Amino acid sequence: MHSPTPSHSNLANAALFISDLHLCASRPNITDAFLTFLQVSATQAKALYILGDLFEYWAGDDDIDDPFHQQIIQAFSELSQRGVPIFLMHGNRDFLIAQRFCLAAKITLLSDPSLIEVYGKKILLSHGDDLCTDDVAYQQFRKQVRDEQWQANFLSQPLAARKKQIEAIRARSEQEKSIKNLEIMDVNQQAVIAL
Repeated sequence: MHSPTPSHSNLANAALFISDLHLCASRPNITDAFLTFLQVSATQAKALYILGDLFEYWAGDDDIDDPFHQQIIQAFSELSQRGVPIFLMHGNRDFLIAQRFCLAAKITLLSDPSLIEVYGKKILLSHGDDLCTDDVAYQQFRKQVRDEQWQANFLSQPLAARKKQIEAIRARSEQEKSIKNLEIMDVNQQAVIAL
């Protein structure tokens, strides 16, 4: 199914919010549509907010020279040079994006959650995975991989080894999701209210 790209005139001075693109080389149609969006539609925007999971996974900033990543970094850099500020929040798949990527792409990293003001209104932004508190196993995993020491140890491994580990974790996660109750994978209403 093809979704038409919105006219960039319709997006003039708009704050744009996107998430969960899960960009990867194996889905070029999504990447091509996103690059077109950045090069055409987003050029007149007030700002672009990416609320996590830009990539299917991010194994570390030492992977920015990969040609697939370079095309995305270049498109972000060009959009930023046109005066459109770009903000990125970590998701559950790209939480290893760090300063090297952000500097190359001319992106500002946001904490999760972040309170912003757009058009005189305060908006609370979050990727939302930390609000899925009923999924205790996921929350334990999330706590582990967000730990600075764990990340330092993980990032000290060769890039190819990290990618293999991530792919194995992703495969296991997909298998586990197929047997989990859907309700526990959604945000917990009390966690949302407490936020």
